Amino acid sequence: MSIKDELLKVYCNRISDFQNIQDVCKGEQIAGALLMSPSENYAKQPFPFFVIGQETNGWEIFSDVVTEEECAGMMSAYEEFNVGENYYAPPFWNVIRKIETVLGNEPCSCAWTNISKYDQNCERPDAEHEKLFSTVDNLLIDEIKITKPKVCLFLTSHYFDYRIENIFEQIEFIDISGFDINTFCQLKHPNLPTLTYRTYHPRYLRMSGIEESVIDFISEQTKK
Repeated sequence: MSIKDELLKVYCNRISDFQNIQDVCKGEQIAGALLMSPSENYAKQPFPFFVIGQETNGWEIFSDVVTEEECAGMMSAYEEFNVGENYYAPPFWNVIRKIETVLGNEPCSCAWTNISKYDQNCERPDAEHEKLFSTVDNLLIDEIKITKPKVCLFLTSHYFDYRIENIFEQIEFIDISGFDINTFCQLKHPNLPTLTYRTYHPRYLRMSGIEESVIDFISEQTKK
């Protein structure tokens, strides 16, 4: 079974959860769910690279009734977006392209998702909606299991650590020499590859002047 088929099966098994979100948020400006469908090139790379962001800034929208066809349609939207290939939104995709390069991977070959599969009004949801959307956060466990990355990078900042902890029970946040743990750290959990890290959104990395240091560190770890 292909990665795409395995992911579709997982998503279809959660249709009732997606439907609940649709029902609760009917008539509101809610975008999602962000359902992955990495390109065939992803698994062929020297270091299959999985990126986890915060939430979308607008996306496709399920119809009132969530079906298998709707899930497949969301995956098609993901394929068309092609991990930001034609999306001018530096520094997020710019930094990801840089990391693909230092890993020796082809451009636009990564897999990408977000902690939150939905956004509210094209931005971070309020507390009530965040609680609702978090009911499908644990899809990330299956997504990583199916895609089998060698490198994972959470661009979520420490503000999303509590949601990471809810997904991956007893996860460890490990200091990296030369960095504040809130800025850049390693994540350790049986369901994550050894080369898994958490840092800030690339915009902050660039503004704080540590973008290159983070990229260089990840590059060096792949050479050991």
